[in-house]
Amino acid sequence: MKNFINSLYRSILIILVVFGYIFQPIGVNAVSEENKTLADLKSELKVMQNKLKENENKQDKTKEEIEAAETNIGNTKYEIESAEKQISLLEGEIKKTNEEVEKLKEENEGLLVLYQKLENENIYLSYITGASSMTELIMRMDAISQLTEYNQEKLNSLELLIKSNDKMTKELAKYQVSLNKKITEYEAQIENLGDDLANLLEGVPTLEDNINDLKKSIKMYEDAGCKDNDRLATCMNVVNNTGWLRPLTKGKITSAFGMRFHPTKKRWQMHNGIDIGVAEGTKAYAPANGVVGAVVTIDEWSKYKSSLKCGGQKIYINVYVNGIAYTVVYMHMLEVYVEVGDVVTTGTVVGLTGGGKKTQSYDTCTTGAHLHYGVSKGVHYNGSSSSATKLNSNYINPPGFPSKGSWFYTR
Repeated sequence: MKNFINSLYRSILIILVVFGYIFQPIGVNAVSEENKTLADLKSELKVMQNKLKENENKQDKTKEEIEAAETNIGNTKYEIESAEKQISLLEGEIKKTNEEVEKLKEENEGLLVLYQKLENENIYLSYITGASSMTELIMRMDAISQLTEYNQEKLNSLELLIKSNDKMTKELAKYQVSLNKKITEYEAQIENLGDDLANLLEGVPTLEDNINDLKKSIKMYEDAGCKDNDRLATCMNVVNNTGWLRPLTKGKITSAFGMRFHPTKKRWQMHNGIDIGVAEGTKAYAPANGVVGAVVTIDEWSKYKSSLKCGGQKIYINVYVNGIAYTVVYMHMLEVYVEVGDVVTTGTVVGLTGGGKKTQSYDTCTTGAHLHYGVSKGVHYNGSSSSATKLNSNYINPPGFPSKGSWFYTR
């Protein structure tokens, strides 16, 4: 029983620790969109600028490493060439030494034959060999013996030299193999560094775009008279709305919010808004009082990838409804009447709807005249990639509209 109680006690402690870990306060230092100040925006800009500087420093370091590796390859190739020359010289020496060995072997064989004859013949051989006396004959035989021994010693020395040169040749060949292996490693290092550099360079345009977008936002707030400690939500006199109006005076819901089979991409994907069937050139209004956070027009498309052109000309308006931040999105616009920083009211015509024949030449994701209308909660969009991420993950079903296939006739 005691063991059971101890085990239960330990289990409860573990559960409490895990529970406390999971449910501990998260993002205590994070600033909500509602409480964000101009100073917070400037801090974000500084962080981005530091990231860009860090990226540039990494680029410089990577380029230096690539240059060092290329230098190493050059040095190693020089060492290989030197080794090839040494091998060629040694092979020549070995060939020359082998020839000397063969010559000495022939001489030794001749001397040995002569020596054997002198030992085996009788004294009368002195007349044949030209010796004037036995003493001279013995001296001649002794000289032949010494010469044979000398040649044999020289022969042994040459054979040792051949073995030494052969050993050195093999070692140089091995050295060449190791040098070629080094070159392969350096080339792989350069390839990897090249990939790293490409990744660093790829991130630069995004960072630079984000920095430029943030600078525009800061200037917009500063031009409106906002101070560093002012909340962005209130410093531009954005009225807190108590409800929503529709962006059009009438229309038919042709596509609902949620998963659908995309009409042009031909695949299932999330539809982050509703489509309202309406003739091209219909006036579109702001659904609440707010500030234009971003616009995308044909003139700006040169800086966008083709994949971002889906949706045509776009308008993003930041609003507050019942104290909550939202961004409303208009896509497939025929004309845009507002600019970033414009304060709009529910009576402001922000542009004319498109999506039909007049816009299909440059809008890649429309099959007929309509307005795509989206609402993202807790976000104020300014065109940066960070705010785009929040925008895409916080879309809600736009409030105040009938179901798919239904008409509405009032705002």
